[in-house]
Amino acid sequence: MVGGLAALVGITAFQLRSENRMMYCLAAAAGLWALHFLLLGAVTAALMNAITLVRNLLAVRGNMRSLGYVFITAYLISGGLTWESAWDVLPTIAVCSGSSAVFLLSGLWRRGGLLLGGLLWLVFNIHAGSIPGIVVMAAESISNTVFIIRALRLRAKGSRPSASDQ
Repeated sequence: MVGGLAALVGITAFQLRSENRMMYCLAAAAGLWALHFLLLGAVTAALMNAITLVRNLLAVRGNMRSLGYVFITAYLISGGLTWESAWDVLPTIAVCSGSSAVFLLSGLWRRGGLLLGGLLWLVFNIHAGSIPGIVVMAAESISNTVFIIRALRLRAKGSRPSASDQ
């Protein structure tokens, strides 16, 4: 139930017009995902989401490049400290990829970083048995893949996607 609520809050976040409200809602979703994974016994995934909660709250203050490096470092240290099996590498790399995409990349590179992170979370969710996580990450991965394919087709035709599409 907690995972389902996390999925609902996360989906709702992307429907909000205000970017600040979206980030607050995504922070709430990250907190719920942290609790969800803690209940599943996936400590590393829970910690990664707890850090993401803080990351999303701080992202409201602005897209500071230095924050990307701070959060990637925090994720790597946390992943190392909570390491239980090779499976714990997946959420660690996923959140590092997502933070790189959010703070350090733009355009299709950003989408690619988000896609990589989503695919890694998808595989981890399958392993952890998180049905809401599987559904949300599959939908996110499909959405990012479709976006990237459309943008590449536009480029091949000589058109460039608008700035909001990048």
